[in-house]
Amino acid sequence: MLVPCAVFLAACADSVISPESEDELTRDDTQFVAEMIDATSAGLLNDFFDSSQSDPAAGALFDHQPVVWTKTFERSRSCHDGGTLTVAGSSTSTRDGEAVTYDVESTGTKTRVACAHTRDGVLITLTGNAVWTHERHYANHAPTGFRITTYIGGFDWTKSTGKSGSCFYELTRTIDTAENTRSLTGTLCGDVVDRTGTWRTEKTTT
Repeated sequence: MLVPCAVFLAACADSVISPESEDELTRDDTQFVAEMIDATSAGLLNDFFDSSQSDPAAGALFDHQPVVWTKTFERSRSCHDGGTLTVAGSSTSTRDGEAVTYDVESTGTKTRVACAHTRDGVLITLTGNAVWTHERHYANHAPTGFRITTYIGGFDWTKSTGKSGSCFYELTRTIDTAENTRSLTGTLCGDVVDRTGTWRTEKTTT
């Protein structure tokens, strides 16, 4: 099993079994897994930061003076075809009533336990750990600037075909709120990940 990244980041890279084990996941598999890692983690983070307790657009500003506060959280979600993903972390938020800005910086861990997704009829199951960082910004109650999320971690994987192995990954998700774009770049299982798309199908002020 992989050494938990929450404790030793460097150990994640060292714990990959061998280059041969990575070859058992095709490039299409690794691109699929990268998207799933990003989408499921981002979904849980959005659940927290877009909640009424954290979203500046959901209520009036507290005061005209800057207010800084911290929160800790932990949320879990079932994976599409079984298993669980748990995201835990802490965030520091700064709300400036006079400038009408709101900024969040956060860090944490995520754990997948038998987290399964199906691609082309083949079940891919991941068990592993990672660390993440995240930042987002608002101005006049609307998203502004860049939302950046980083993931560094590793996982043991199995396929319903009987193959198995271990992988390391380092990914960065970047949202350009002005251009309404989302990118995912980095490496996973030795493959380069470089994917771009539209962030929101309809741009809104929330």
